[in-house]
This record gives sequence, C-alpha cells and structure tokens, in this order.
Amino acid sequence: MVGVYRHRTSGGQLDALAISSLRRDEALPNIPTTLEAGYPNSEYTFWIGVLAPAATPKDIVQRLHEEIARALSELAMRQRLKALGADPMPLTPAEFEAFLKAETESNAVVIKAAGIAPN
Repeated sequence: MVGVYRHRTSGGQLDALAISSLRRDEALPNIPTTLEAGYPNSEYTFWIGVLAPAATPKDIVQRLHEEIARALSELAMRQRLKALGADPMPLTPAEFEAFLKAETESNAVVIKAAGIAPN
C-alpha cells in the first residue's frame, strides 16, 4: 500500500489522504484511491520481485518461481505479509517479464516528461 499522507501536528499522527493503488486497501477502507480523489494517472504501486541473470536456465527460473509461489501460498506467509501491508501478486515468469516491460515503459514516460537525465 502506498499512501499520500498529511502530518497532523497536534497529535503527531499521520492522516491518510489517499492510496495510490488501483483499489482501496482493506486496512483503510474509507481512504479513497488517488484516482477516486481526482488525480488521473496517479496509480503507483511499489513492488518487490526476484530477478536472476539473463543467462539463468529456464528450468532454474521455473523452480525458483514454484518455490516462491509455494511460500506465498502458505497461510502464515500470507498473514505476515498482510500485517506488513503487502499484497502479494504472484506472477508466472512470463507475466513478470511483461510486467517489468510495462513498468519500464511507464517510468520512461514519466522520466522524459520530468526532464530527468542520468548522472
């Protein structure tokens, strides 16, 4: 869950203003998404993935995928991730490759529009 927050100085707490995911978070059902709050193209999801060198044999990649998917299917793991605010999105190696390609293209548009140059 990625959020937009405002600091409340009187109590030293944070007020959640919006969630940048495509759907509301179960833990904060009354907090709108940034899209619902009127900010088009504001969806952004932080993600963590496992990458291997390009030359890694496909059978090794498949085995890694199966073991990670098995771990993510265990109740204790799901509960722990949920407690941390994480929402697993298990993808096949092909789905993850397509996801990475789309993320790269999307971020390239933002980088170009912002005029960011490599150092």
